[in-house]
Amino acid sequence: MRCSKGLLVASFFAFSLIASPALAADAPMQPPKDTDIVMKINGAGVTRGELDTATDKLLPYMTYHQTVSDERFAKVRKKAVNNLIDSELIYSYSKANKLNLVTSKDIDKEIKGIRKKLPPGESLEKALKRSKMTMADLKEEYRKNLTVQRVSTEKKKEFKKKAEEKVDDKFLREYYDNNLEKFKEPERLRLRSILIKADPSGGTKAWNESKKKADDIIELAKSGEDFAKLAKERSEDINAANGGDMGWAHVGSIFEEIEAAVETAKEGDIVGPVMTLYGYHIVKVEGRMPSVQKKFEELNIENLRDELRDKEQINNWKDWIKDLRDKATIEYVDLDIKP
Repeated sequence: MRCSKGLLVASFFAFSLIASPALAADAPMQPPKDTDIVMKINGAGVTRGELDTATDKLLPYMTYHQTVSDERFAKVRKKAVNNLIDSELIYSYSKANKLNLVTSKDIDKEIKGIRKKLPPGESLEKALKRSKMTMADLKEEYRKNLTVQRVSTEKKKEFKKKAEEKVDDKFLREYYDNNLEKFKEPERLRLRSILIKADPSGGTKAWNESKKKADDIIELAKSGEDFAKLAKERSEDINAANGGDMGWAHVGSIFEEIEAAVETAKEGDIVGPVMTLYGYHIVKVEGRMPSVQKKFEELNIENLRDELRDKEQINNWKDWIKDLRDKATIEYVDLDIKP
């Protein structure tokens, strides 16, 4: 775990003093080993150490990176890069618009909170000295962090209000009319199944034996034997006690192989054997219910309203961040970190 100056360092600094064995009171806090600039945001450089700190903050602390794959690490670092960019741009926005949302009293309160959490024998001044930081550095980082948090909160309130005004009854009706497919109940099937399991490690012989048993059962079923009785006696799945009844299920929620096998089957038809990962299924179609278009009046309007308002609020936020980025100059010195 690394410790450096930079965006979000104040909260990470407080955490590291308390939680990291590598940064205990008797272990000197080390400054960033790598001070190379990896990207510039409106001319402000971000060092590799700052990016490492932001990345570490997003990773599970208890793993100490031992179980994080390269692919997972790359995704986390990409998010860290975006977080650093967004935070810097939001802070710049606050300064450009003279949004003084953080007072010296707020910062002093945070500093006081750090002092209370220090282990016995440790002092904030000693910790700052080891990490090559000054009190002014720490206060500035808290000012940035708190400002970004509060500006973000205010903007989200603003975007929520806009979303609430936009998503009115007329908006809901138009959304329904323009997205009818989203409000269709898919076709439903009621199936009975008899499963003859096959041991995946048993090789061809085991699968052939299961197939032979399934063939024998399907002959009995098609000759008039009671399917539910056969299922109770011979099926090896959890529905055996219910005569193989799988209940009603939407198309798309059943085994892909079974759905394909019964696609053109009529009510009462027996199909199979159908091979799946578990073995061979004999399937009887007990019923079919066609896809039904839900009427607008049948919808849970309040749930839909909440869902669309949430989407609008998120889109408003994304549009705002995009606008900040479009107006910014972002240079990736290290092209490997470019999102």
